[in-house]
Amino acid sequence: MSIKRSGFQTIQDLAFTVGVRPIGATDLAFMEQAMTEIAPELSVELHGTCADEAFLILLPEDGDDAKGPSFMISRETFGFRLDQVHWDAVTEVGVLASLNDVVSALGVRLAVFPGWAAPALVTVH
Repeated sequence: MSIKRSGFQTIQDLAFTVGVRPIGATDLAFMEQAMTEIAPELSVELHGTCADEAFLILLPEDGDDAKGPSFMISRETFGFRLDQVHWDAVTEVGVLASLNDVVSALGVRLAVFPGWAAPALVTVH
């Protein structure tokens, strides 16, 4: 017995769901290790009300904006969103494919930040 099918499929028939792994302890450990190498002044914390909405926060000591910017890393369908927070202003850095790319972007951001990892008082002669 044959089944006759129509020659077209609806968009609904073609729809599928992409499963995205939420940010977790493995991502936290990776970022902690990476930050000890490029920015030991930053602490890395895992925040969120549930696993599906978890995100990483990178903060300077005491969360003081005068010591440098903070960063938020959240999971998107196609990668990791990196946002910079400084003096209550949120700047979207972008959506990056991997945490390695996030670490590279953080290195660039921190390298151009004036005074990052510099002493509080600098005398120029």
